[in-house]
Amino acid sequence: MTKQDYSSDKIQGGSGLGNQWTPILWLVWIFFLIAGIVGVVLRMTHGHNAAGYGSYVPWGLWIGVYFLGVGISGGSFILGGLGYLFGVEGFSKSSDLRCAIVLSLAAILPAFLGVWLDLGRMDRLMNIIVHPSFTSMMAFNAWMYNIFMVVAVLCWFLSFKQKTSWLKPLLTLGMFFSIVFPSQSGVFFEAVRTNEFWRSPLLSMLFFVSAITLGAGSLLFVRAATAPKSSSRADKAYLDSAFRVLRATILIGLIVYVVFEFAEFSITFWNPGVYSPNTEYLLFGGYWMVFWVLHLGVGVVAPLILLASRSRGAWFLGSLLSIVGFGAARLCILVPGQVVGQIPGLAEAFQDPRLSYSYHITAMEYLVALLMISVAMTIFYIGAKLNQLVESRY
Repeated sequence: MTKQDYSSDKIQGGSGLGNQWTPILWLVWIFFLIAGIVGVVLRMTHGHNAAGYGSYVPWGLWIGVYFLGVGISGGSFILGGLGYLFGVEGFSKSSDLRCAIVLSLAAILPAFLGVWLDLGRMDRLMNIIVHPSFTSMMAFNAWMYNIFMVVAVLCWFLSFKQKTSWLKPLLTLGMFFSIVFPSQSGVFFEAVRTNEFWRSPLLSMLFFVSAITLGAGSLLFVRAATAPKSSSRADKAYLDSAFRVLRATILIGLIVYVVFEFAEFSITFWNPGVYSPNTEYLLFGGYWMVFWVLHLGVGVVAPLILLASRSRGAWFLGSLLSIVGFGAARLCILVPGQVVGQIPGLAEAFQDPRLSYSYHITAMEYLVALLMISVAMTIFYIGAKLNQLVESRY
């Protein structure tokens, strides 16, 4: 690649941040950051008492956002790596790969923040790394995430080298981990053998399909929001090729996910020998609005309509709504699996505000989730600036 080609690569990658979306993104970031700091103060001063979860329902919104971040991270790395390795139009430049890597890291690091704040003993976070037991799914995942992040950072550094034989093998390794850990999220639930709601062979596929769709939606959103305002016709055509690929991936991913979801629920309702109170709670009980309105309405139907149009602005909005919808889908798996007791009569045996099989997200949980999003935005902004800075030196 000549120096002239490399300069063109930087432009076509669309890593510039000076565009019409910048003021809006700055306002969103400031609001999320301030609200998030308030949430962390409440978490530190009131502990878990300000949260809606308890002893029977120990996982809430933060764990849902954690699984969402893991999905975005894995999906964006897979799509960015595949597009670069196979020279797909709109993904074939090294700057496109760096954008996907930065997005992947920006999604996974705040996910760990949510897990850390969710711990009862936050000071013991590093025990899972220092003293792991690899028969534990949590320890296995923690080590896998850390190895992936090291590989991703190495790929980022090597992407600046015009001649290197290490980038493609490391990208392949990174994509292997990116395929494994979204699927492993499903296995994480499936390993809980006492919970019938989570014991589904389709759960791993649901997490994997959603990861690819989330990666496509996040890449489309990010590349549209950070594309240079002024660029040549060739640059716009190049970026438009990426949008079309990502749009098609989201459309296919949403349809496949809903088909898998329908297959999962149809077994429960059409098999006379199977009854699932968790599924009843999700579809027709206390969580019906999250499933039907947020997940299917906002996260599936609306994006399908928007992405089916010819408007690039509609694609941008549709990609954002698909991310929101999959965030709701994570909660549709996480919460209903905990709200039905596995031991009959346990809810009546002991009485305490923290001993309840109901879960309602509190203001503190929402505020901390906004902090996680603001941290992700911060990491991506710093990463994009580093991309520009290092590119200018080559």
